[in-house]
Amino acid sequence: MNWDDYKNRFYHFAKYDNKDDNYIDSCLNYAEKLFLKDIPVIYDVTHFSKLVGYKEAYIMKVSNSQGSFYREFKIPKKKKGEYRDIYEPLPNLKNIQRWILDEILNKLKPSPYSKAFRVGYSIKDNAKYHRNQKKLLNLDIKDYFKSIGYKKVYNFFRSLGYSKHVSVVLANVCTLDDELPQGAPTSPMLSNLITQRLDLRIAKFASKNKIRYTRYADDLTFSGDFEEGIVINFVRKVLLSDGFLINEQKTRVRKQNQQQEVTGIVVNEKLQASKKYRKSLRQKIYYIKRYGLEDHISKIEFDNKIRYLYHLLGTANFILNVNPNDEEAKEYFNYLKQLLFQYKLKKLDQEVE
Repeated sequence: MNWDDYKNRFYHFAKYDNKDDNYIDSCLNYAEKLFLKDIPVIYDVTHFSKLVGYKEAYIMKVSNSQGSFYREFKIPKKKKGEYRDIYEPLPNLKNIQRWILDEILNKLKPSPYSKAFRVGYSIKDNAKYHRNQKKLLNLDIKDYFKSIGYKKVYNFFRSLGYSKHVSVVLANVCTLDDELPQGAPTSPMLSNLITQRLDLRIAKFASKNKIRYTRYADDLTFSGDFEEGIVINFVRKVLLSDGFLINEQKTRVRKQNQQQEVTGIVVNEKLQASKKYRKSLRQKIYYIKRYGLEDHISKIEFDNKIRYLYHLLGTANFILNVNPNDEEAKEYFNYLKQLLFQYKLKKLDQEVE
C-alpha cells in the first residue's frame, strides 16, 4: 500500500465514523512521517493494543509496573566468580517486545560502523576490518545497557515521530528500572540505534585522522597509525556528552609485534581465535580423553554432562567459524559430536529402563 492509498482509506473510514476534517488532517499529518519511514503508525495505546494483540489494560499494567513481568537469573562471566544479571521478560511481554523489534526496530538502519546485533553480521566481520594494522586500540563502554535509560529510549521513539503518549508506553515496555534489560529482545537493537549519533561523531574523527573504527556492542576498536592518547581523550569526551563512560580497566593498546585481538579474534595476519582460547579447549579435551568425562566434570563442578558438551562444541565451532582450516578444531568438533551422541543415547536408554 502506498501513502495515497492509505490516506484515501483513512479518509473514507474516518468520514464513515463522523470525524471532522480537522481530526482527519491531524491524524494524517501524524501518520505520514511514520508511514514514509516504513514503520507502523500507532495513534494511541488502544491502537497499539490491537496491533500487538494484547488488551490495553495488560499493556498499561506492564508500562506502569515492569518489574512484575520479568524473571531474573545470573550467568557466569568470563572472569571467575563474576556473574551477569539477566532479566528475561515473561512470555506475553516478550511477544510484545518481539513485535516492536520486528515491526519497528529491524526496519531501521544502525550506523555502518556497528557490527553487533545485525542480521548477516558477526564478530568476524568486525575483526577482519582491523587485520594487519600498525596499532590496535580497544576501548569498552562501561555498563553499556545500564547507561541507556528510559529518557534515551523515550527520546528515540519521539525522534521517529511517535506521539508523547505512545513513546512513553513504548519506552516503558522496553526498559526496566531505568535501563535496557539484558534479556529483552528489544535491548540489543535499541542500543545500536540509540548510539548511532555517537558512532557517526567518532567515525568522522577517525576518518579525518585515517584511523579505522568499528563498534561491536560496547567494544570500540581503532586501528592504523595514530597517537592513542589523542584518540582516547576524544572518545572519552564524546561518550561523556552522551551519558557514557569508558571502562578504563579494559583499555588496551597493541602494536604489530604483539598479539592484536578484536572481540576474541587475533587479527595480526590471518584471522584466528586467540591462543588462550584454543589452548583452553585443547586442555579440556585432553582431560576428557585421559580421565573420562564424568571425572573431568566432577573436578570442575559442572552439573550437566550434555550441557557441558554443547558448551565445548560451541567453543570448537567458534574457532572453526573464525578459521575454517583449523584442523585441530575440526578434530575436536567431530570428537565432541560423537561423544555427545553417545551420552544422549545413554541417557535415552536409562529413561527407557
